[in-house]
Amino acid sequence: MLRAALNLLVPPLCWVCREAAADRLCESCRSQMPWIEPLAPRRSGSLLQHHWSPLEFAGPARVLVHALKFQSATALAGLMARQLVDALPPRAFPPDGALVPVPASPLRLRQRGFDHADLLAVELSRLVMLPLKRPLRRESSIARGQRGLGRSDRLSGRGLRVTAARKAPVRVILIDDVCTTGATLDLCAEALLGAESKLVSAVTYCSVP
Repeated sequence: MLRAALNLLVPPLCWVCREAAADRLCESCRSQMPWIEPLAPRRSGSLLQHHWSPLEFAGPARVLVHALKFQSATALAGLMARQLVDALPPRAFPPDGALVPVPASPLRLRQRGFDHADLLAVELSRLVMLPLKRPLRRESSIARGQRGLGRSDRLSGRGLRVTAARKAPVRVILIDDVCTTGATLDLCAEALLGAESKLVSAVTYCSVP
């Protein structure tokens, strides 16, 4: 009730254009979202059963991702999860699957105080009513993670090591915000398949063209 009263006095602003917007994304910016059409599974890595990513990492989608990750706009995870559920076909979330967020590095977790992919997975789990599991752990020998690395280094996964718990879910749906080359998704899939997972697919909010 208090929040509703505050919203009347000070309406929330669109994260993209800073105009008033009840859902933090105004209709104008919503109409400019870079949806990929026709939507089809992406070819990302060799170990994924399929990879769904409905948006290009551009325009308002890029702004929302940056706001979530670098401006602590954690409430955007709910908006982004709803967009994913509305855009993707039911087979992107098979009923026997478990959602597994791609883990942030310990350094990024300490810097931000939260894991953005985990927040997105929590919201998706609530919407699609699938279990959320966290069997993956991520380490990086490069303090800055993959930001600033060249394409060849990203493709090889240089500086990254992803490990999985001894027993992972049989069917996994990896969740992340952005797919750049698919190298990180492949590393996660490799770790999961080595820990008793049988099928690994992925859902990312957006992908670099």
